[in-house]
Amino acid sequence: MKNNRVYMPVDAVDKREDFQLWYADGDVFLTVKSDWQQENSKVSIINRMGGELGRIRFDPNTLVYYVGVERFEYQLHTYTIFDHYFFKGMLWDIKGSITDPPLDFKNEGTGKLDVRISRVKFKDKGQCYEIKVKDLSKLRIAACAVVAMAIKESWKGKSEGEPVELKGWAKWKDRIFTNKGIPYEELTAADQQNPDNG
Repeated sequence: MKNNRVYMPVDAVDKREDFQLWYADGDVFLTVKSDWQQENSKVSIINRMGGELGRIRFDPNTLVYYVGVERFEYQLHTYTIFDHYFFKGMLWDIKGSITDPPLDFKNEGTGKLDVRISRVKFKDKGQCYEIKVKDLSKLRIAACAVVAMAIKESWKGKSEGEPVELKGWAKWKDRIFTNKGIPYEELTAADQQNPDNG
């Protein structure tokens, strides 16, 4: 079943220009448009007929990416950039980085792997991420999630930090008042001080 996968150039976001994702036969799947000026530049995702299928917008601290696909909205949470993400709305727990595939999106509810990201040479397009799903209804959502992750990793954006099991007011207080995000530079400095953490 070749229509359960699409392809995106690995350097698409790094180029800071609009780009396309393709079906296995080379036809356009989606087009991604933005002004690419900064991490929180609004992103529009256009379907092959020219209408807006989705969008990516950001919270004020660029911690949470709101990924709209058709009439639904999902949230990409970056717990630790290049290491651990959660895609709320699909229950996808993502451990790893798209820069180091293969990468799996595991459904926390079912325990199954919904999405697999691989790096392949695709036709005349060069190195691409292959975004492969088992359920076709999840293909557009998975593709938009990968675009969001690529933006986060290209800009080396902030991380939320790994989840803490707080309850009630303490949980909301932590989210609202203390978690403004961990800059990438702080994460790498902490890793250098604690080399055994990896």
